Amino acid sequence: MADRTTVSIEEKIREILQGLECILTAHDSCAELTEFKDNRAVIYCGGPCVKCDNRCIEGAIKEQLPDIEVIIQ
Repeated sequence: MADRTTVSIEEKIREILQGLECILTAHDSCAELTEFKDNRAVIYCGGPCVKCDNRCIEGAIKEQLPDIEVIIQ
């Protein structure tokens, strides 16, 4: 069972992704947290945003959770 801190961080990442949903939808894209372990978040990104150089998803997460390593797949 995950500890409370891990669950809280996962919930926060999901909240951040939900906040980006309108931007992602406008670009025919989506993003979902697929794995979180050892301060490393793996985000599945579908659609054109996966190849975008703006790094909006990573930036939004790092802005609120700077110690999290973000991997976009």
